[in-house]
Amino acid sequence: MATADIELFMTKLRWLLYDDTNDLVRTNPLIKAKKPDIQLLYEELGSLIDLWFKYWTNNQEQLHELEDLGSWKRELTDVAREAEDIIDVFISYAILNNNIKGSNKRLRHDTSVSHGASVNWHTYSALEAPSCFSPGISNGMLDYPLNLKYVMDSIKSIGKEMSNMKCMVNNKTIQQFVKKDMMNKKSQATRSSCSIHTATVKQRAAKHEEVIVGFDADALSIIDRLTGGRKQLDIISIVGMGGLGKTTLATKIYNDQYAVYYFDIRGWISVSQAYSKRDLLIQILVSIGKTVHDTTSEPKVCEMLYKSLKGRKYLIVIDDIWSAAAWDDLRLCFPDDKTGSRVLLTTRLAEVACHANRGSFTHNLQLLSEEKSWELLCRKTFRGVECPEKLIETGKHIARECQGLPLALVVIAGLLEKAEKTKDLWESVVKRVSSYIVNDPEGCLDVLALSYDHLPCHLRNCFLYISGFPKDGKIQVQRLIRLWMAEGFIKEAGQRSMEEEAEDYLMDLVDRNLLAVADRRSDGGIKSCHLHDLLRELCLKKANEEGFFKKITVSYCNSFSTSSIKKQRRLITDFELLCSFCQDSPTHIRSVLCFHYGVPSVSPNPMQWELFLLLRVLDLLNFPIINSGMRLGKLVHLKYLAVWFLSKNIDYTPSEDYCEFSISKAYIWSLQTLILRGKFQVFKFSGENIANTVNLRHLRCDNINISIYFGVPLLLNLQTVSTLRLDCTTISWQHSFPNIKKLGCSVSSTSSDRAFLNFAMLTHLQALNLQNDMDIPLPAKNPITFPETLKNLALKGCRLPWIYMSTIQRLPKLEVLKLLDSSFEGDMWDVGNYKFIHLKLLKLQKLKIKSWEASSINFPNLRKLVVKTCKDLKEIPLVLGNISTLEHIEIDYSNILIRESVNRIQEEQHAMGNYDIHVTFSDIDPCEVFFEGNPYYD
Repeated sequence: MATADIELFMTKLRWLLYDDTNDLVRTNPLIKAKKPDIQLLYEELGSLIDLWFKYWTNNQEQLHELEDLGSWKRELTDVAREAEDIIDVFISYAILNNNIKGSNKRLRHDTSVSHGASVNWHTYSALEAPSCFSPGISNGMLDYPLNLKYVMDSIKSIGKEMSNMKCMVNNKTIQQFVKKDMMNKKSQATRSSCSIHTATVKQRAAKHEEVIVGFDADALSIIDRLTGGRKQLDIISIVGMGGLGKTTLATKIYNDQYAVYYFDIRGWISVSQAYSKRDLLIQILVSIGKTVHDTTSEPKVCEMLYKSLKGRKYLIVIDDIWSAAAWDDLRLCFPDDKTGSRVLLTTRLAEVACHANRGSFTHNLQLLSEEKSWELLCRKTFRGVECPEKLIETGKHIARECQGLPLALVVIAGLLEKAEKTKDLWESVVKRVSSYIVNDPEGCLDVLALSYDHLPCHLRNCFLYISGFPKDGKIQVQRLIRLWMAEGFIKEAGQRSMEEEAEDYLMDLVDRNLLAVADRRSDGGIKSCHLHDLLRELCLKKANEEGFFKKITVSYCNSFSTSSIKKQRRLITDFELLCSFCQDSPTHIRSVLCFHYGVPSVSPNPMQWELFLLLRVLDLLNFPIINSGMRLGKLVHLKYLAVWFLSKNIDYTPSEDYCEFSISKAYIWSLQTLILRGKFQVFKFSGENIANTVNLRHLRCDNINISIYFGVPLLLNLQTVSTLRLDCTTISWQHSFPNIKKLGCSVSSTSSDRAFLNFAMLTHLQALNLQNDMDIPLPAKNPITFPETLKNLALKGCRLPWIYMSTIQRLPKLEVLKLLDSSFEGDMWDVGNYKFIHLKLLKLQKLKIKSWEASSINFPNLRKLVVKTCKDLKEIPLVLGNISTLEHIEIDYSNILIRESVNRIQEEQHAMGNYDIHVTFSDIDPCEVFFEGNPYYD
């Protein structure tokens, strides 16, 4: 259990004890009755955890040296997991039995409970309750044996061990202190000479003709910044992931002949995660040729450095800085005499760069291209000798496998340089590049591990989780965020939603160069991301050490034993493998994720999901299930459900018959995200059956229309719905989703009463996708109304007259507008004097217009224009090129006249000295269905 997981469990205990706003906690008699036991567990475990964190933080170096530390930490992990199992099973028992005893008495006869698998509470080692879910258990419910004796005894035992360890480490610390004190004078006497030696070695190594590839343009750009511009002191940063070559680039710049000539003084220091301010200042002084006496105090050293730099034009390189605090400790020692002095930082953290050089230049170092990767690999491997022709193709493949990371390329080149130069050997290396790098004796992975070690507790689980996604694929951010939320990694903070917090977590990982952006949404947010293979290997290694999840493969199944996954919390596997080994041992599993696409399959023994009593996440979205019955009635902890059905119907209404998909309303109160995938089906959203889904936040149905029946009650937490079918039966549906933010819907009624198209009532709506599924235009009577909160609007097939554009133009916050597939009718769109004040993206696709009249004042803040498959359009207005904010025009190849007009726009702008407009040509993505603009795809 990772430290963040333990904290999440403690949060759950606090919720049970102190959250009186939740009806479950406030009204459940069993939970109320057992609060004293829970309180005692919370206090005892909390004290032990506090002691651990406090002691570990203060004595990391000493604790690392103790041989039994690993076993002791595992004991803490095991007891916390055991306690969590007991509490989670207790919550299930309390909720389910309260429903049996309370208002939901019909449950006793409900086939969704009595039919199929029953849960045997003896399965859980710490529980002694009888078999559950039978009519007789309601008697004596308050006598439920919340058996925490084993856990409490274990906590006391570990506490005793901790006390003994404390004495032992304290004694060891004292001994080490005495030893260090005895050697203090000797170490201080040699420190300056060691520092001089270190600096000399670094400079000598830098002056050595090292193989450096791909940094010429980067070095030139940074040197221009260092030697040009303003005379005031300037801070310039090089930012990038570990192993990217930041130090190598800084060394190249530091020893550049022009830099040596230009600056009067040059100094270099390397900052570790744990540092001493005094030592850093001494390093700088020594690197610029000054001598520091052993007894000189820190303030005096700072003064010496300041005076040494005063009035001089200096360049100080601060390499590998990890915190804003480290910069704050040093910055006052750098005088600003307007001499053109510069400080060059290298860091993995964008936040540190931003803090140090607000408004100054930051150079984001990129991965090497395939061409440069091959060049570096070749030069490092053959040292000036030509690569044999027979190895070129395989060598380029090896270089590609390193994914542009110089550190990885250097490691593999070192292996290839010493190995036999045969094609067979090189082809074997292709298949094991990651393995060779992970096992590099020089500790290649340790370089990257520094970034993981520096992560705050709340980000570690989020980062480890990402490595569970398939290799070499893009990770959809919305899916990732919803999973993080379901796992409990994200907490609401004040007025901010969990989704907003999760996006901040994601951006933090990106800013730390641990995660790369793959695609961006229309509004500039992150649509998808990806993880470098080496970082993935690091994550997998850490996840294995922490017992964070288990990835099940075919090779693993061949040596599978039930005991090997008995304590696993999260399983990532193929659905077919899951069915083969998980029937008898799912009792501790919290998450099941099947990321790899599979072929449709009918399992002879459908998964008995009710056995997965503690399940929080069930993601089967990539594996189609045919007629596989799903009984989820007892999974009260389930927060995330994603299923791909190929059956005939998906019916949300429980019945006496065995239907394809059935969830009883009494047990899904935890559900946050529900995703269903199918084809030509209807999801029946009945008020009677979703009354208790109070925590539902996201409802998405792919290729399935959501139909509302029987008056859906208030769902205050619901934020996104797609795709909702609107017709004459869905009048007043808006009252059911008062806080919805993102909505995808389709119109399928010819009724003249258009009250169901009144979106103005949705006062929190920010993104709307509206599609007309009928063959006739939406009538002019009772036009569509929109809320003023709308930022993103996509219309398809509505066939509205262009005069209705005035309604859209008046939306004060609109930033993204997509007009698709005959959303408007008429040969000409004359924008007139209308202004889309905040519009940043405009997309026109499959419109039948012939002319478009507009000026630059109509779109004063437009950044991107997309025009595709408008075959009759004669030109894009040339004056749009005068929009000062316009950065990108994207078109396809279907209309040569549009291509010519875009070329003329570029030519005119180039003639005026404007080279900022970027033009791209692309075809329509066949997978770009209408709802590519909805929050799940965009």
